[in-house]
Amino acid sequence: MNRKKSIWILTLITVLASTLLLAGCGKESDGTSAPASDKQKVQKLLVGTSGGPKPYVYLNNNNNLDGYDIAVLKEIDKLLPQYEIEFEATEFSSIFAGIDSGRYQIGANNITKKPEREEKYLFGNEYYYFNKTVVVVKKGRTDIQSIGDLAGKTIPVSPGGGFEQLFVEQFNKEHPDNKIHVTYTDQDRVKTYQDIAAGTVDFTFAERVMLKDIEQDYGIPLDTVELSKEDILKVQDPKAYFIFSKTGDGPAIRDAFDGALRTLLANGRLKEISNQYLEADYTR
Repeated sequence: MNRKKSIWILTLITVLASTLLLAGCGKESDGTSAPASDKQKVQKLLVGTSGGPKPYVYLNNNNNLDGYDIAVLKEIDKLLPQYEIEFEATEFSSIFAGIDSGRYQIGANNITKKPEREEKYLFGNEYYYFNKTVVVVKKGRTDIQSIGDLAGKTIPVSPGGGFEQLFVEQFNKEHPDNKIHVTYTDQDRVKTYQDIAAGTVDFTFAERVMLKDIEQDYGIPLDTVELSKEDILKVQDPKAYFIFSKTGDGPAIRDAFDGALRTLLANGRLKEISNQYLEADYTR
């Protein structure tokens, strides 16, 4: 073999070896890591909440937001790796203003549907809480067993357009000859409970979960009348939802949350959280 042929063969071997080495390195790089630009970016979502009332939202002993709403959102966060959920306490009205401005991507505060809200905000298709509305009466009273028994009775109502006022107005339209008597007042709920216990008014409506400590905390003797789901739906919309912006990423975030809530319902985790914070199943 002459000298030129030997040099040519050595050169070919070197080129082939280098090609194989580069191919091997390229394959290893593709399999073990990806450029930072190809990795999924985690989107931060800020939740606006008022920080009350307990047990839905409150500050715990470590001064951190806690409660049923917060616990549900933290479970949703675990199921959605594309998002990172953070919380901020604010005034209730500022939850909606914050979504308007884009500061908050989510509103969470036991929020129920109202036509004016649905016009501006996107509600989840899945609700995470079903409010068990009850009739609150004086201890030992037995003549009120359903909303049909409320005719001729007296209820104190705040004139601010709350669900009690709306229900009574509708009831009285349907029963013009046997109306519920209304006393309009701006007094707080505790004063209303005291008036019921004293017999100066007949009843009010309340969320069952909010009443469990009222007798212990205030020493007010009361009874509650459980309502059927049919009657509850006549009194108010009992379902609470997370709300989102109708624009930008709002619809996509809403859809992701809906999927996560369906998972929590199916695997029983939502019921567990309800039992932990609300001491009963308020999921459906």
